[in-house]
Amino acid sequence: MKQIQYRIEYLFFQMLSMTIGLLPRKIIAFLAVCLGLLLYYTGVRKKVIDTNLGIAFGDILDHKARKDIRKKTCINAAIVAFEFIYLKHLKPDQLSNYIDLTGLELLEEALSQQKGVIVAGNHFGNWELITGAISFLGRPMHIFTGMQKNLFIDNAINDIRRKFGTVTIPKAKSAAFDMMRALKKNKPLGMAGDLNVPHDNLFVNFFGKRAVVGQGLATFAIKRNAPLLFIWSVRESPFKYKGYLKRIDYQITGDQQQDLERLAQSISDELEDKIRKNPEQYFWFNRRWKTRPADDPDDVY
Repeated sequence: MKQIQYRIEYLFFQMLSMTIGLLPRKIIAFLAVCLGLLLYYTGVRKKVIDTNLGIAFGDILDHKARKDIRKKTCINAAIVAFEFIYLKHLKPDQLSNYIDLTGLELLEEALSQQKGVIVAGNHFGNWELITGAISFLGRPMHIFTGMQKNLFIDNAINDIRRKFGTVTIPKAKSAAFDMMRALKKNKPLGMAGDLNVPHDNLFVNFFGKRAVVGQGLATFAIKRNAPLLFIWSVRESPFKYKGYLKRIDYQITGDQQQDLERLAQSISDELEDKIRKNPEQYFWFNRRWKTRPADDPDDVY
């Protein structure tokens, strides 16, 4: 039964992709907004988003303001999804029409150290677009990706990523080896560590409340003493973004746990700063504070 379900889902994905490829961008943007409003008014992930926004902005924004952000968050998620599917029909040399990158020279400077480069991604703005743009306009990025349960759709998503030169490293037993090999070959290695990870125990202060992050990003940086770049994108209008690369400097003291915590916190602080400026462009659908430290076991959700 699952295989039949997956094939139906994949057929729907392909039909949606074909439709998006035939429509003008203004119509695609309009349909994305309609879908976002549908998500909002039907209450998709309402409790999760409201809880997240309450933690992040409850001390500075009233209920009405947070409700408005939730609406914009739903619209943003729909726009990002449609924009990503649209990338399938985009020629790589057209990318610069959709995103203007600032700081790409920092990638070349970092690679000149011959240690590889850690690229800290996140689920803010259009993360797929900026990754593709860096891969095509700068250097091909090796990115660690999660794996969809529906492997037909997972392959389709990775095909879109690879068309811009991005090299995907799927979640598998060999992933750590593949990531370290990329760094040893002096490649940029991208990871997004801003979603809840149930099996980890590295916590950062995120909007005043501790949130777990994956240890991989900071661990690889410290093991290689590799340069670290933080990337993000900001939507100016549908299909039009500003993309940024910023170097994050860090020190290695020899206290591994302390070094990991400080580096992870630096990355988290950068992301929080960007979210505060454009809160509706973050992926608030994730149960970001679900995993709790041992001394704070309360279930947030």
